[in-house]
Amino acid sequence: MNKTYYKTFLKYLDDENRDESIGFALKLIEEKKITLEEMYLQLLTPALTEFHCEEEDEQICIWKEHARTSIIRTILESLYVYVIERKKLAPSKGKTIMVLCPSEEYHEIGAIIVSHFFALAGYDARYIGANTPKNDILSAVKALKPDMLALSVTNYYNIVITKKITEDIKLQFPNVKIIVGGQAFNHTDALSQVKYDYHLTDLSSIAMMEGGKSI
Repeated sequence: MNKTYYKTFLKYLDDENRDESIGFALKLIEEKKITLEEMYLQLLTPALTEFHCEEEDEQICIWKEHARTSIIRTILESLYVYVIERKKLAPSKGKTIMVLCPSEEYHEIGAIIVSHFFALAGYDARYIGANTPKNDILSAVKALKPDMLALSVTNYYNIVITKKITEDIKLQFPNVKIIVGGQAFNHTDALSQVKYDYHLTDLSSIAMMEGGKSI
């Protein structure tokens, strides 16, 4: 993909120009200048993970990050119509996956992107949301009977509740495969604290997901 697209997109985001950011991203897809996968991996994800604030006032940096997240969330919601069209062309995997963030985890953009990637790969992807309490997760698993549960965790301090969730899932629903991912698992001891079947490190590998501990 032309790196100029990312630079232009980033300039709109840095200026908190919501209309231009959204319009530019959607136009790239509408005119087929980039694929959905390229949009997620080469524009939206870097725009979040590479965010740097040069302001000395921490409060300014916080609202700037929130503004950027809000813009990207709107783009993701707008892109879902294209995900629906692509889903019609993808052979169904015949499996359901629930995607969510545990309680106190409010960074949900990564989880939304993951749900889109699973949908594009032929899975019946159900995005539940951010800040999902443990009991609600267990209730949803009981009702939806998914084949897999994906937990997105950004804040390392939320590993404790994630540990409890994964233990209860394995105890009550042993056949449900657990997928974990997010920046919290970059900490060396994070994975050892939770029960999981897959550690998602590369979104592009979702289509090949069948076995192993890391993909």
